[in-house]
Amino acid sequence: MNTEPLALQPAERLPISLAWLALGAFALGTESFMVVGLLPMLAADLQVSATRAGQLVLLFALSYAIGSPLMAALLARFGRRPLLVASLAAFAGITLAGSMAQGFAQLALARVALGLVAGVFLPTASAVAASMVSPALRGRALAIVTGGGTVAVALGVPLGAWIAGWGGWRTAYLLVAAVAALAAWGVAVGLPRGLAAPATAVRAPSSSFSVTRAPGVLPALLTTVLWTTGGFSFYTYIASFLSGTAGFGAQGVSAVFCAIGIAAALGTATGGWATDRFGADRVAQGFALVLVAIFGGLSFSAQMLPRDLALPLIVALSALWGFAGWGFGPAQAVRLIRLAPDRAPMTLSLNASAIYLGIAAGSALGGVVIELFGVSAVGWAGAASQLVGLGLMLRAAHRSRAALSPVTSPLAA
Repeated sequence: MNTEPLALQPAERLPISLAWLALGAFALGTESFMVVGLLPMLAADLQVSATRAGQLVLLFALSYAIGSPLMAALLARFGRRPLLVASLAAFAGITLAGSMAQGFAQLALARVALGLVAGVFLPTASAVAASMVSPALRGRALAIVTGGGTVAVALGVPLGAWIAGWGGWRTAYLLVAAVAALAAWGVAVGLPRGLAAPATAVRAPSSSFSVTRAPGVLPALLTTVLWTTGGFSFYTYIASFLSGTAGFGAQGVSAVFCAIGIAAALGTATGGWATDRFGADRVAQGFALVLVAIFGGLSFSAQMLPRDLALPLIVALSALWGFAGWGFGPAQAVRLIRLAPDRAPMTLSLNASAIYLGIAAGSALGGVVIELFGVSAVGWAGAASQLVGLGLMLRAAHRSRAALSPVTSPLAA
């Protein structure tokens, strides 16, 4: 298997229509993450406890994680272009319905449906983006689509919270629905026709999961789980980490969130470019190694250094985590596509499920670490997860090289 990056043809350009896929990812990402900042407002308006309102986040994550590969299998025989348009239109309609929810149960049901629809659109959009360009541009094409979700974290989420503070959470939902509807129209008119599902995808849904038996797919998916677990063992409790170890107030925490979002956008773009330039394996391994150092540095700074020295390091390392954490994504997606090129929608759906499973696992791991060792130790948990993931990637690369190398005798060494 050739893992070297392919030479870029000078005349080749990224399709403009990728922007519509990115806009769809932006709408979905904004709704997905915006709820975290709206929980107090939602709890008050729907007359439930903050803990119960927090279940809205869990319901979306579980719906996405479980539903994404199932929906990919059930819808495998449908054309990709109509599937993208339909999923965005459905997302817009469900978000509109959610804005009119009069009780917790109605909004919870909407969040479950939104998780299912997002689980259809995002992996399909990534697979389409990869199929629209040559392998030499695949990393950058994927970075554009995933960049829509990254921009949602950096800009859409705080903007949604600001709009909700001005006109209520229902207004924020209405605007997200409008953006999703605009993206659906853009995909309908701007995406090339003839993006039908490949012939190998037209099969019984039960057989679609056989992609997990392809060499290297399961270890790669486990790597995704470990990458996200490590990141969200820290990110879930970042406000507590910053306030407890560096004395940050609400404004300081918001500033760090903004810095992480900007760095994440830069990291996504850089990760896509570097994947095309240096190869997916090298980039993924490099970012994983950096993440080990970042998370270890966060806990080391919080536990071992005086506060006046630890504070700037914690801020810098948090922003660097946004860069490296999101930069890893495009390279990992390309690795999975390469392992099963004819089953890209399914592998990317499973990868999306792995991400959301990692989010849940990271939140749980961070909570356990905090209970046992205190909030300053969450970085060590993140570093350990990333280190195991790096080990899996190095082992996979070694096996790939061994499979390609001719068998030599000891006398030939």
